[in-house]
Amino acid sequence: MVLNLLRFQGPLSRVELARRTGLTKATISSMVDELISENYVLELGQMPSNGVGRRPVQLQFNPSVGSVIGVELAVDFIKVLLLDLSAHVIASHEEAIQDTQNPHEVIRQMSSMMTSVIANAPASPLGVIGAGIGIPGLVDSARGIVLNAPNLGWKNIELCSILEEALQLPVVLDNEANAGAMGEQLFGAGKGVANMVYVSIGTGIGTGIILNNQLIRGQGGIAGEFGHMTIDRNGPKCSCGNHGCLETYASEKAMIEHFQRLTGMRQPFTQIAALAASGDKNANLAIETAANYLGIGIASLVNGLNPALVVIGNRVGPTADRLIETVDNTVRDRSFTEPYSPASIRNSSLGHLACAIGAASLVLHEHFSGPHV
Repeated sequence: MVLNLLRFQGPLSRVELARRTGLTKATISSMVDELISENYVLELGQMPSNGVGRRPVQLQFNPSVGSVIGVELAVDFIKVLLLDLSAHVIASHEEAIQDTQNPHEVIRQMSSMMTSVIANAPASPLGVIGAGIGIPGLVDSARGIVLNAPNLGWKNIELCSILEEALQLPVVLDNEANAGAMGEQLFGAGKGVANMVYVSIGTGIGTGIILNNQLIRGQGGIAGEFGHMTIDRNGPKCSCGNHGCLETYASEKAMIEHFQRLTGMRQPFTQIAALAASGDKNANLAIETAANYLGIGIASLVNGLNPALVVIGNRVGPTADRLIETVDNTVRDRSFTEPYSPASIRNSSLGHLACAIGAASLVLHEHFSGPHV
């Protein structure tokens, strides 16, 4: 019920909540009364009259009932957010990682940062309810294990159990694209959209898939690796061992390589984005080349999954307008389903906070998925 209040736009009456959830008015009324008594839900006053019967009372989730930690573990930094339960940032702490290849030192650093943020959490009825972590790689979210994070050099790290012992809090773990998808669906560009895909573009490409309001994990919990769909069977070798993967053509790393082929110079992505914004022809061509390939990949996602929305996020924000325009045009040209059920292509509204906010969203989903909340 709380998740429905978070997912739907704006305050709702009991009648409207019953209509949207398919539950009876009596069931909704009973559940809402219980949630009000436990401080989860606030009554905001009466809605405007429609001229028939009593005016309904507006209901809204109480974001100050507790707080939550969201963490992004990236290749070169750790970002820790303390948020209220509507994802408003209370505190933020970011540090560079000195030695990514030493997981135990990175975990110690992460634990210290989280402990510092927790110590400054405001008093609330629920306190800090848990912490969520998003990482780039394959994870077993059910067991809280990092299976393989190639860009970190990590394999089979029992991350959640280590942090739960240190923090004495529940800790959940997921791939950063899954986390981003949950964040965008609850709080961002995909709020209220039941069928959407979040495409995370960084060093690689990951996707988080939500269908009928459910995050799709697959049999082994590692669904969404569309960055490794084959675009060209004779293409360059990918870090995964395959050849011609989408991320070798359309990722941030690919944009750097496109630019290098055009100019002979290897520049960081931030510099290429700045050059593109100033009108540099080669920088814009490098971004457009990657965007065309990305559009080809997303057209396949649209054909196969039929989402209402595709959100593009992670570190591509500085190039978003040019990127999305090209992606959108390519998807329109190549998507078989376009005339019948078009997908909207949007930039992330959570920006560089998508992963950390999404990781916190995973905690909310775990906490509020019980029969009473």
